[in-house]
Amino acid sequence: MNKLVFDSDGIIKLTKAGSLGKIVENFECFITYEVYEETIIKGKEGLYDDAFLLDKFVNKGKLKIKGTEASDSAQSILSNSSVGQGESSTLYLFFNINAKAIISDDRVFLNLLQRNNVRFIIPADLIVRLYELKILTKRESIEALTKIKSLTNKNNYDKAIKTLED
Repeated sequence: MNKLVFDSDGIIKLTKAGSLGKIVENFECFITYEVYEETIIKGKEGLYDDAFLLDKFVNKGKLKIKGTEASDSAQSILSNSSVGQGESSTLYLFFNINAKAIISDDRVFLNLLQRNNVRFIIPADLIVRLYELKILTKRESIEALTKIKSLTNKNNYDKAIKTLED
């Protein structure tokens, strides 16, 4: 089963889209302790619904929390970067577990990943991919994208909708 590592931005958007349940059923999904703290602990303190839903996935073992270990590759990529702890830990975990991709929508982080040829998928593209894999129907995919339209880059949203309509 393919391993995916999520940063806070990516997992929150996919939760709001209503797609995370299908994702955790079909992929091995991981977050770091830093992302857990940012999305679930602080989210529950702020009474955000998505934080409680994420916590259920963790408690069911569908979303795994994993600590990170040293990684020369991650350290080299991050040496002159300004990304936050959540993104940094996500990159370390990506290399630690040899994940298939990082799921993020953080522009600064994505630019860093792209410059260093690290595999990533933005939430809008992952929703399209779920349709292509027949995990979501076209209707479910369009509904998911619509739920995060205001949170997503307009070009990415438009491209995803166009792909689904073709």
